[in-house]
Amino acid sequence: MHSAHHHYHLPLLLLLTFGRVVAADSQLKTLLVAIFLIVDALVLLILLWTIYAFCRRLKAKETGTENPPPAVEAIEKGEGMRRDEEEDAVVQEPGKITFAKDGGGFGLEDLLKASAEGLGKGSFGSCYKATLDGARMVVVKRLRGVGPVTEEEFLKHMKSLSAMEHPNLMPLLGYYFSTTEKLVISNYACRGNLFDRIHGGRRRADRTPFTWSSRLQVAQGVAQGMEFLHLNMRSSVPHGNLKASNVLLDENDNPLVCDHGLVPLIPASLAVHRMVCYKSPEYQHNRSVSRKTDVWSYGCLLLELITGRVAANTTPGGVRGGELCHWVNRAVREEWTGEVFDAEMLVQKRATSGMIMLLKLALWCCEQSPEKRPEMAEVAREVERVTAGEADEEDD
Repeated sequence: MHSAHHHYHLPLLLLLTFGRVVAADSQLKTLLVAIFLIVDALVLLILLWTIYAFCRRLKAKETGTENPPPAVEAIEKGEGMRRDEEEDAVVQEPGKITFAKDGGGFGLEDLLKASAEGLGKGSFGSCYKATLDGARMVVVKRLRGVGPVTEEEFLKHMKSLSAMEHPNLMPLLGYYFSTTEKLVISNYACRGNLFDRIHGGRRRADRTPFTWSSRLQVAQGVAQGMEFLHLNMRSSVPHGNLKASNVLLDENDNPLVCDHGLVPLIPASLAVHRMVCYKSPEYQHNRSVSRKTDVWSYGCLLLELITGRVAANTTPGGVRGGELCHWVNRAVREEWTGEVFDAEMLVQKRATSGMIMLLKLALWCCEQSPEKRPEMAEVAREVERVTAGEADEEDD
């Protein structure tokens, strides 16, 4: 009995003995406390990092930007691609550019080595003008926010877009796909975009006036390009993002519509904030878009072209605009229509009959109800009538 009692108390005696040793050795006690604190801190850091990494992955999946590509060093104007931010840099990855029939003659490494300058950020990516050996200039657009499409889906869609050949559509030279990069390559338009042509350099003495005949040429070319898209694309919204900054001008002021056909590639959650079609009256009222939404976008572009004013629905980032459709409708109602026209295109300080006809067409395209708007083919015929009428007046 006595022996069993001693065995029962043995662990307690050992613990008390160890306690006396620890208490006697203050340095050992301090060391043990320090070890416990360090371990606790490491566990806390690991826990915080795990939570942070999980939140980043969750956010990346929601925005379609998982696995962001690493930056590639780039220098502006004559020394390579400019590196403003990591997300803007063009990334060199294994693989080849797929060229349309009129493209070719260079590879991905040639683009990375080319002297280049940033052209700005659009709705779905940054653009660069790259000057290749031999002074050939191309525009490289890095698509951002593209949905979770496979390589096969992306290449198939780009192949169908590159088959869309029309004098008033900017042709695709080539495209490139990887898990982290989607690049679209096209020719460089030397006159820039329509937005800058209308609004840029207004107070500069060396500005070349944007005449009525040049604006009518743009209106007709864009209408014809849009008609072609509506006849040849199955999409419910063939363009979806028609605005002045997406109309480029060549050396003869001929318009080239770009950025068409991207609706199927962009997640709706992103497109609704960045594409013009989702700012239309029908989307605001009942969350629907259609081919007539492109017609509304064309009407807004016409109003901007005629009035020289910035349209609120299609302005680039950082630029303020007004509600042109309401303003012009009010002017027509109150019979001060002549004041809506951009003074720069009024040669004799008065509007011609062609200007009045084009203004009426713009308002027709901007009808609140899609059913009241014309088809794109009818729009193109009406602009042709205006052009023919103006030519007859000049002959007279």
